[in-house]
Amino acid sequence: MQIPMRRARLRKRTPQLTDLIRVNVLVAERSGLSRRGADTAIAGHRVTAAGRVVALGERLDALAPLELDGKALAAKPRPSVETGDELGGVEVFAWYKPVGVTTTHADPYATVTLPQALTPALGVERAARMLSIGRLDRESEGLLLLTEERRVVSPLAHPRAGLRRAYAAATKAMVAEAEFQRLRAGIRLTDGWAHAIEARGVHRDDDLPEDVRGGDMDPGQWSFISINEGRHHEVRRLYGAISHPVLRLIRVGYGPVRLGGLVSGELRLITESEREELTRALVAAPKSKARPVAPTSK
Repeated sequence: MQIPMRRARLRKRTPQLTDLIRVNVLVAERSGLSRRGADTAIAGHRVTAAGRVVALGERLDALAPLELDGKALAAKPRPSVETGDELGGVEVFAWYKPVGVTTTHADPYATVTLPQALTPALGVERAARMLSIGRLDRESEGLLLLTEERRVVSPLAHPRAGLRRAYAAATKAMVAEAEFQRLRAGIRLTDGWAHAIEARGVHRDDDLPEDVRGGDMDPGQWSFISINEGRHHEVRRLYGAISHPVLRLIRVGYGPVRLGGLVSGELRLITESEREELTRALVAAPKSKARPVAPTSK
């Protein structure tokens, strides 16, 4: 018999698999070790959780107690709205991802992985700890947000935050207004409907990279599109659906953060104003709610 919701008592939510984090990530974040160093420590039975030796590949709650060589590894505090900074003081970088970089830490088919690309700017250890907020496919380039703190990755990447991804796309022929209207109205892709928040020709104030503004390609071949999520190859598939395959794709904005004067491979910390805008977006974003669970019969 179904129990009326008003009579049901809420239980403390049990973490789901998607809420849990690999133990090597937690060890790396709390100890300063690289992921590889954390794996070595775990394989050597040097990491325990409340006295129990943990195993490679195990997933734990973000606040689970951990010890390395018997010494407690303090969990980093979750961001709090009361601090006025929903990012919790976390450093966030803006990076111009070059073409050819695969946004992953390990891929046998990747020519250049994310840590390899970041090592010249950050060093081996710190580059290994960097996480991307969303992804860009290997052949795309432009703005990618980076952080060492896993706890802010999902909130900033989730569509709930309302952070638009803006792109400049080059095509062989000019995109007509009727085709822009199709992009804005919505197109059915293999994984569901998708549409552009904005789709139009490029403007002078679109903050395009210097090589685009002064390049050899006809400006009419470039167009601007923004979307509210980042499904796999979404922009490329949208343009393919209107028979305009993308020749070059550059992300020029992510929410309030702009590519600006960054050149390929360059890195910078986000500005205070960009940080404030990201914070406002996170505070305003609707929060996911745990489903109430009816009490079991005694």
